[in-house]
Amino acid sequence: MKRIKIIVLSLSLVLLSTLMFVGAANATSFKTGDSITVAVGETVDSMLFTAGNNINIAGTVNGDVYCAGQTVTISGTVNGDVICGGGTIIISGKVDGSVRLGGQTVTISGIISNSATIGASDLIIEKTATISRDLLGGTSNITINGTVARDVVSGSSKITINGIVGRNINSDVEILTVGSTGSIGGNIDYTANQDITIISGGKVSGTVTRTAPSQDLQSAKNSFVAFSFGLSIYMLFASLLIALVIAIFLPKLLNDASTNAIKAPGKTALKGLVAVIFVPILIIILFVTIIGAPLAVITLLIWIAISMLSSSFAGYALGKKLFPKLKQPIAIILSGVSIIIVLTIIPVPIIGFVVSIASYLFGTGMIIYEVKKLRSTVKK
Repeated sequence: MKRIKIIVLSLSLVLLSTLMFVGAANATSFKTGDSITVAVGETVDSMLFTAGNNINIAGTVNGDVYCAGQTVTISGTVNGDVICGGGTIIISGKVDGSVRLGGQTVTISGIISNSATIGASDLIIEKTATISRDLLGGTSNITINGTVARDVVSGSSKITINGIVGRNINSDVEILTVGSTGSIGGNIDYTANQDITIISGGKVSGTVTRTAPSQDLQSAKNSFVAFSFGLSIYMLFASLLIALVIAIFLPKLLNDASTNAIKAPGKTALKGLVAVIFVPILIIILFVTIIGAPLAVITLLIWIAISMLSSSFAGYALGKKLFPKLKQPIAIILSGVSIIIVLTIIPVPIIGFVVSIASYLFGTGMIIYEVKKLRSTVKK
């Protein structure tokens, strides 16, 4: 039992101890509201955290940008990375770093100085766009009219290349087309049921290798991972919006829960672990009994809600710990949840896994503690 406590404590402290390299709160800017604008000529000399219905960054940001909104437009200059989620995302300016995006429709017509990691239903790389390194995509449709300087790795239903890919394409795809103006500087290795279509004028400098899905189980797994990746990014950013709603309507609950959790992180995570183990068992037991079935449904719905809210609670505690000078609940939860999102989607599986487990256990423990406290208050 002691060893289990140590393991749980270690996981719960990941979010509170390994992230202390993050800059101080006074080096960070927060913007929230229905419409957020960094106007032409305006300069933000720090990281920028922003969330709202419409986000328009037309000026200059000298730092990373973290954002969540229905419509996100970056037409200015970002001297750092961009990590954003939204319904529609448009990047027509310059990002002097990498982008990690999750949205319904993503359009890039500007310059990305590093790599792009994108999960979307539709991804369009316009003719004026340049991605200076690699493109990793989990999407339904990809259209590349511009330039990807190095490799394209994707899991997609349809890929159309009318622009330039500097090196190789590795993809699990249903329909792959190289248009008359398309040019691939290296090899194309893809998994599909049908052959690639290369329209007259299209160029592939290397070899083209197709693998039938039924002949390569590993490729099928890679395809599943790629599609799941895109969905995961979108869901993670959706959780950021959920967090903002909680911060607006339940600020006192978040503050009380995080204060208690920070005082006893190991105990909080242990409560979460116990709940994760025993609640699903209880639900199953209730389902197999006729009398208990209705209660099982109610318990399941409550448990789903707790699971969806866990990262938001953990994010608030993280933001409160890392940025003690922040007083606004929205700013606190936005900073913490954004950090969790970034660490979850970075391309190092073990880090993403550990952070996901830690935030889930820690956040669940916080909610369970508050529920127990509420029950005690009602009894009195």
